[in-house]
Amino acid sequence: MNIKTAFFLAFISLKRGNKGTLAMTILIMTLAYVNIVFISSVFGGIVDAINTQSIDNQYSHIVIEPEIDEKYITNTRAIDSIKTIPGIVGVSAHYIDNPLIKYDERKDNKDVKTGNWVLKSIDVSDEKTVLKIHEAMLEGSYLEENDRDQIIIGKEIAGGYGGSLDHLSLNVSTGDEIDISFRNGIKRTYTVKGIFGTKSTPVDQMVFITKKEMESVLNVRNIASEILIKIEDVGNEDYYINEIRHLGLVHEDIQKWSDLMGFTSSASMSFAMISIILGVIGTIVAGVTIFIIIFVSVVNKRRQIGILKAIGMRDNTIILYFVIQALFYGIVGVVLGASFILFILRPFFISNPLDFPIGWVSLKVTFDIIRISNISLIVAALIGGFFPAYRGARESILKSIWG
Repeated sequence: MNIKTAFFLAFISLKRGNKGTLAMTILIMTLAYVNIVFISSVFGGIVDAINTQSIDNQYSHIVIEPEIDEKYITNTRAIDSIKTIPGIVGVSAHYIDNPLIKYDERKDNKDVKTGNWVLKSIDVSDEKTVLKIHEAMLEGSYLEENDRDQIIIGKEIAGGYGGSLDHLSLNVSTGDEIDISFRNGIKRTYTVKGIFGTKSTPVDQMVFITKKEMESVLNVRNIASEILIKIEDVGNEDYYINEIRHLGLVHEDIQKWSDLMGFTSSASMSFAMISIILGVIGTIVAGVTIFIIIFVSVVNKRRQIGILKAIGMRDNTIILYFVIQALFYGIVGVVLGASFILFILRPFFISNPLDFPIGWVSLKVTFDIIRISNISLIVAALIGGFFPAYRGARESILKSIWG
């Protein structure tokens, strides 16, 4: 096999070939590459948005719940010690209840709207270190430390703001009074201080009061229904769980945020699978495109191939000649496509993320996506170029010249 000759023939063919065809081929390969990376990055962005919503508004990174058959976490010494673990940046304890919430707009016991929703208490300063609900206020304001007769509610309970469960909402606004009947029999009236919306339906079906108020209702102190923990070294949750266990929380249920996502986790896996399928289809389309281009080139150069074989050129050199052309299309498509993705599309979507129901979605362009896309397109180009070249090179000299 004469590699230099194959490269020379490929160079001459590209140089003297139709420039419009060359440009169109490169454009097709570039778009094929962009399509593969874009689809994978969008679905990666969707999964990332789902995970971000869960971490920022519902679970943080680690959740501690009471041991089986227990209502509260009572090891207060261990709770206080969690904050001392290096790398933990936030700890917040919640009390949880599932009370009956009632709104009587006219105070006449007519057209009363009711529902059971999750109510949680928060220590305001601690809560801001683990969750970002305070940044998602749509109306009114967030709770303050000493608020006792005020409450904030999610948009799915309040109604309006494009909620998906509007027909079940109370249809309230800030300043309205709602009555809450706790499971222990205590009844209290609260003023709606704020309405929040996080793009997470489970969170937007919650209500929050202050820790001091909840402790007065439940007649408890310094225990918790759950504890949320935010860590600095994301992805190393197992290490921190072991450190927490060493503090004495041996029997409590301690889980990572990813283990608690349930249906959301299944949805993320489905998006990842769809991304893979569409990426494979895009790669096949790119390979077929190269196949057609090289096939047409071989057909148009049959006589040239016959002459080259007649003067002694080996089949392998002729095959390599066409494969180099295909490889050129693939490499240029990768370079131009990657440049377009990294320097145009990615910055654009970072500045202008897509507003999806599950969160703000940007392109998640990772090294793995780029690497796999590069390899896929190059391999597709090689395979797509090899088969028509092999078929053309294997024809007899007479058939190539006179066929």
